[in-house]
Amino acid sequence: MLDTWNRAEYYRDLAEECRRLATGTLSSQMKKRYLVMARDYILLADVEEQAHALRARPRLRKMPGPPERLP
Repeated sequence: MLDTWNRAEYYRDLAEECRRLATGTLSSQMKKRYLVMARDYILLADVEEQAHALRARPRLRKMPGPPERLP
């Protein structure tokens, strides 16, 4: 399975391919579809990069609260 960083790069490559296909087609309907697919792949790449950043961030320890008062 691809790691998160490679997956993001893979999605960006797919988006670029969709943009290339959009410029090469004569059909306006297909051009729109390819561009929507490219946008979706970019969104997926962004989500993967954000997930990678969150996993790479050190976990914050929960700080102990004030001591409880006894009645």
